[in-house]
Amino acid sequence: MSTGIPSDLGATVQQLIADGKFQDESEVIAEGIRLVVAREKMHADIQAGIDQLDRGEAVDADEVYAEARRRIKAIEARQS
Repeated sequence: MSTGIPSDLGATVQQLIADGKFQDESEVIAEGIRLVVAREKMHADIQAGIDQLDRGEAVDADEVYAEARRRIKAIEARQS
């Protein structure tokens, strides 16, 4: 597949390569695609949460924080 870099982004792409953040244009484009995919997933996840709230499927904040603390402790225990 062949892609072109828009002229207004060419200098930015070259600077990213010159700074050593990427080896070539293909890596910059691949990272851009990964970011777009991640953004789309995040938007879908947010919409799913909004839809759950609209259906009255909210979770109490205290429950969320308790679960977060439990997960953090479990991660810390595995790292010890």
